Amino acid sequence: MPVYKYKTKSGAIKWLAAFWYTDWTGKRRKKKKEGFDKRSDALAFEREFLLKNSRDCEMSFASLVELYRADAEHRVREGTQETQDSIIDKWLLPYFGELPVNEIDAVTIRNWQNTVMSAINPRTGKKYSETYIRSINSRLSAIFNYAVKFYNLKSNPCHPAGFMGKKKAGKMKFWTLDEFNQAMAHVTNWSFRVAFMLMYWLGLREGECLALQPADILPSKVARIEKTHHRRKGQDKNGPPKTDNSYRDVSMPDFLYDEVMRYIDALYDIDEHDRIFYFQKGTLGRALNEAAKAAGVKRIRVHDLRHSHAALLVELGYSIVAVAERLGDTVEVAMSTYAHLYPNKMEQVAADLNRHATIKNETPAAVVLDLEKVEKEISKK
Repeated sequence: MPVYKYKTKSGAIKWLAAFWYTDWTGKRRKKKKEGFDKRSDALAFEREFLLKNSRDCEMSFASLVELYRADAEHRVREGTQETQDSIIDKWLLPYFGELPVNEIDAVTIRNWQNTVMSAINPRTGKKYSETYIRSINSRLSAIFNYAVKFYNLKSNPCHPAGFMGKKKAGKMKFWTLDEFNQAMAHVTNWSFRVAFMLMYWLGLREGECLALQPADILPSKVARIEKTHHRRKGQDKNGPPKTDNSYRDVSMPDFLYDEVMRYIDALYDIDEHDRIFYFQKGTLGRALNEAAKAAGVKRIRVHDLRHSHAALLVELGYSIVAVAERLGDTVEVAMSTYAHLYPNKMEQVAADLNRHATIKNETPAAVVLDLEKVEKEISKK
């Protein structure tokens, strides 16, 4: 279809695209977009728009991403969307953006994977972590799965190309109770100390801890978890927890409840629905690193305080079901994350069963077969 030239008020020559198309409801609609510097740009816009609307995978990867993002906007949490967008903008669009979707094959994917795996993180001077690389690959594969399901792409080229990276990081790090106490002896900031205690003794995620308000600490000595804290574009926001299982009431030991209440009472003019912590995640990370260094214990992430709580529960003999419930995880997630903390449990089960057995491993004399008598009976038949 034709595109049109026009002159702006300033006298510049521009191009516009104006055409009809049929939308997903079957209605005929007119699409118009102006401001193109070149006729070819206006024609390219029209072509891409019609390809997207017709669900034709001759469209560019950038156009597919635009559709994917619009769909995901209504289906994923804001924080998840921002993480996905960051990966797409940094790792996918620069490499695949202009390529037609149906021309991206396994060889193209392998070449891209090699580029990603050899990339150096400018912040650390090292290659990116295996888990991060895996998440990049998973995002690309998810976009192609979307094209297969909704835009008639024959197959996902990521499958024959294979994955890169690892789902899980190396050995899980956590602090024993003794290590935690050693580190806390070097935390002089009361706010940081209370936050670390809440995460270690309740297994809270960092965002769950930072979202806590006085109203969430109940007189029954329970911390009610029903939101998580984010900082988006310079603004503090509370949103829903990570999963439906994350909504939970977590019982608090007496000493922790008393400490938290003393801390809240000391906060000046705080409202029931104000945050009790004023800092951000990065601040906590730096404080934890300093405490670990001063105490001479291994360095862990703030999130590893949650793992430390799980490890403590396992050490105290609690089942994986109890661990999952307290952490706000499904049993399946808890099993995949913490099953390695139960290395000797099966042997212990067998030993316990053995101690409780009442039947000896002996064959009673009354049931010992007389083989000669059996042979005679068989020969008679």
